[in-house]
Amino acid sequence: MTSDRRDGSGFRVSRRRALTVGGAAALSVLSARGLSVATSSANRSDDRPERGAPGDDADPIRRVHDAGVTGSGVRVAVLDPTGFDPTHAALAGAVADIRQFSAERAVVDRTTHGTAAAASVARLAPDARVLLASFRTPEEFVAAIDWCRTGDVDVVLAPVAAHGTAATPQSDVYRATRRAIDSGTVVVAPTGNAALGHWRGPYAALAGDGPDSRRRLRITALSAADSLSGRFLAWLVTDPSLGVDLTLALLRAVDGGERWNLVAVSQPVASRAGQRLVADLSDAEYALVVRPAGRVSSFSPSAAGDSAAGTGRVEVTTPTHALSRARPLGSIAAPASVPGVVGVGVTETDRDAAPPGHATATASDAALPDPVSPYSGRGPTPQGGVGVDVVAPPRPWVADGRPGTSAAAARAAGVAALLRGIDPALSPRDVTEVLRRSAGDLGRSGRDLSSGWGRLDVVAAVQRVRAR
Repeated sequence: MTSDRRDGSGFRVSRRRALTVGGAAALSVLSARGLSVATSSANRSDDRPERGAPGDDADPIRRVHDAGVTGSGVRVAVLDPTGFDPTHAALAGAVADIRQFSAERAVVDRTTHGTAAAASVARLAPDARVLLASFRTPEEFVAAIDWCRTGDVDVVLAPVAAHGTAATPQSDVYRATRRAIDSGTVVVAPTGNAALGHWRGPYAALAGDGPDSRRRLRITALSAADSLSGRFLAWLVTDPSLGVDLTLALLRAVDGGERWNLVAVSQPVASRAGQRLVADLSDAEYALVVRPAGRVSSFSPSAAGDSAAGTGRVEVTTPTHALSRARPLGSIAAPASVPGVVGVGVTETDRDAAPPGHATATASDAALPDPVSPYSGRGPTPQGGVGVDVVAPPRPWVADGRPGTSAAAARAAGVAALLRGIDPALSPRDVTEVLRRSAGDLGRSGRDLSSGWGRLDVVAAVQRVRAR
């Protein structure tokens, strides 16, 4: 049994504590620390879902597992801010270690987003060892990914989209991710679910809240929501060439839109390039505008006193709502936007569930309408790359709520583990190229900014590596 301690690799807890998680006793012994669990695949629980469980592309996955491709010898780390339940049936016997890099508990007794992501990896690569790490801030993400880099981790899954973080070579997130890739670790991340809540354009187009309604960016509900009510989160990133500090202002319509009252203003967040705005919305009409910091009245772009004010660009992103004039291109989020990361989007349709009037999709996937989900993050990246390598269906996924690009990325990470299990010498570039070249083309012929190189094909990817 390991002892509870903290070093430069986050918090660790004993195996005994890990075994009590999920029960009443866990409530009295859990502390803000991680845990270490070491078990062999031979001791896994009998109630763990069988390989190729129904609803998880059973036949092709079973074919891969039956061929002896199970991710044996591979270490996969999952980095997630929501914590993990290591007692979940899909993770029984698979967890090798848990670390905590934030003040909140890494071990929880519910099926969180992190639990679902780790479970997806374990179901696709049942003999891989899974390492779990929780974090909250960009600094904690850097610490977690550096821990993975120095711990012989083969694949890192970061099922997060850090909106408001600039993925530039000067970014700590960028540099830490690149260190991991350069050391031989495959890093997989979702493109994010904010394509319908993304806008990028000239600062002047959103400057001010006077009578010109065209300068207001209206907030709308996502297709799955009945109203705007609920928590609203948005990020503002500005072009450094503007030379002026800007804020994002949330306005609420009054008197049928004759007037607009100020509801909230964004605030700068440490270690990020932009600003963050959080507010609780009621079922009303809301809009966003951009203002120079400290100003609360209407103004024109020239009021900023900078010649770049009319031409510099700003970027607004909300993952919780949609925007009336959304511009999906460029909505890919960090860390997926970091060069070398396997960026994964999500498909709107599955092979087994083609829409009415279309044959069950195989090679005909390209003929399906809108094969990529409208909310799936699109390229290009800030560096001009495609950003999306492959897209995948959002399954398996065991958590509540509608799965998105995180579920698709978890699937891709599981496949990357299978490939590394076949050939441990595969470099991150090799794994990326295999996933790309084995993918089934979608939409327009060839790669594109929404689907990348196409739909992830588990069997084709495995066959490609076995034939090397």
